[in-house]
Amino acid sequence: MESISPAEEGEQELVRLYILFGLLFRVAMVDLSQARIVPLKLSYHEVFDWLFQDLSRWAERQHHQLRRGLRQRGCTVVSSQRQGHMYVVHYRQRGYLREAIYSIEVLRAECQQLVGLWMKHYQQGEKTSL
Repeated sequence: MESISPAEEGEQELVRLYILFGLLFRVAMVDLSQARIVPLKLSYHEVFDWLFQDLSRWAERQHHQLRRGLRQRGCTVVSSQRQGHMYVVHYRQRGYLREAIYSIEVLRAECQQLVGLWMKHYQQGEKTSL
């Protein structure tokens, strides 16, 4: 069995975060479109627009920062796609093609934690970055 160096473990964590933030910025916009469909007694569209768009922009910035960090380490994500209850990611790390498999439910829970982190920092008036 191949042993994993601490640098490779760090890159695997960056890949995981890259995937999480990529999912979060896209899902926030899908959720915004769904929130617009639901009939409400009062119009909150401006609030929803601002909230989801700000969250999406934050997640997208984090996603791009992580991609740059991965590239600087010689690591690039080649493909990512949902396969049933799993999310399969192929990435190139120092010339080797690697595969990471994530549970959709775990990714959903981790995205929810990121939303909580964003809300906490936003309420404190901070610009959130990891």
